[in-house]
Amino acid sequence: MTSSPPTPEHNAPPKHEGWDAYWATDARGSHRLYALLASVYRRIFICTRLAWWLKHRFPKGARLLHAGCGSGEVDALVTQHFRITGLDISPGALERYRRNNPHAEGTIHADLMNLRDVPGGYDGVYSLGVLEHFTPDEIRTILDNMRLVLRPGGTMIAFWPLASAPSVKVLGWWHRLLNRDGHRAVELHPPEITLIRSQAQVEDIIHSAGWRLVSYSVSPSDLYIQAVVVCE
Repeated sequence: MTSSPPTPEHNAPPKHEGWDAYWATDARGSHRLYALLASVYRRIFICTRLAWWLKHRFPKGARLLHAGCGSGEVDALVTQHFRITGLDISPGALERYRRNNPHAEGTIHADLMNLRDVPGGYDGVYSLGVLEHFTPDEIRTILDNMRLVLRPGGTMIAFWPLASAPSVKVLGWWHRLLNRDGHRAVELHPPEITLIRSQAQVEDIIHSAGWRLVSYSVSPSDLYIQAVVVCE
């Protein structure tokens, strides 16, 4: 059974922007096809890679926060191994997360740009396909906030897409096709503002936020789409 989801109170509710639409279950056309392909990719390529990294970095039963958890399909292999809480800005995403992960410890509705009301003490925090949607300055703010919810000595793991990823090139072509009349009206996902172009870029952002880069890994196991960034 899932524990009662903690729901911090904020002065203003998080801005959902395009995320409610992204996680909507009634998507049609290209959005529905994209959602299907993304789901297949998560289940086939990401689930196993995420499980390996979490089990490599944390002991069984560790208390972890999945920041920007989305639908939580990627947590399929880890929610019974760790005490995981999913956090997301979209209520729709959290509903799907709870359905997909009945063994998760709970969920939190919050904005990564403001985690001051989120209970802390986590052994680790991890995110997948989240940081690229923010500017470098916003990423630094998010990293500061992640530090607030971690116990001393805690670890952060981010799966962060590469600018050179095959998926980025394919989606770029797909967007151009959908918006070939010159008026960009169709977006299959919120904009990816800060894709990784080099390890040095990541180190600069991480270090300027007061973190130490422990590991940077790119692998064919996920088709060279995301780098795994481990920080302390």
